[in-house]
Amino acid sequence: MMEQLKRRLNIILTIVMFISGCGIWWLLKNVLPTSYFNWYPVIPGFFYIMGLVFVTIITRDYKENQRKLVNLYMIIKLCKVAASLALGSIYLIFVKVQLRDFSIVFIGFYLLYLGIETYFFYLVEEKIKKKKVNE
Repeated sequence: MMEQLKRRLNIILTIVMFISGCGIWWLLKNVLPTSYFNWYPVIPGFFYIMGLVFVTIITRDYKENQRKLVNLYMIIKLCKVAASLALGSIYLIFVKVQLRDFSIVFIGFYLLYLGIETYFFYLVEEKIKKKKVNE
């Protein structure tokens, strides 16, 4: 049951990240060429990998109660913030090119990913509730 959901979430994540990644890349290359930076592909790749990890963790069938699920979700949020700060710091310290453009694009993808993550968590909650009702 969770494997179907996992597959569905991975497909949604892939489509959203591909479309948004290509769309923003096109926008930066053609409409705002002075704002394009060579490290751009790292941003959608980073959030795509984070999304795959998130989907893998939240679709496991070991959640016994609501409290453990909330704790797991909060740990995932903390790890996401820490990884995002680490990537931003690495760029700030070592690359130092077009910091404003990098920051704007990074924050945009962060907010997009936050929306996707919230939607995925909602779908998992719905699946768990249906499973409990059927038991």
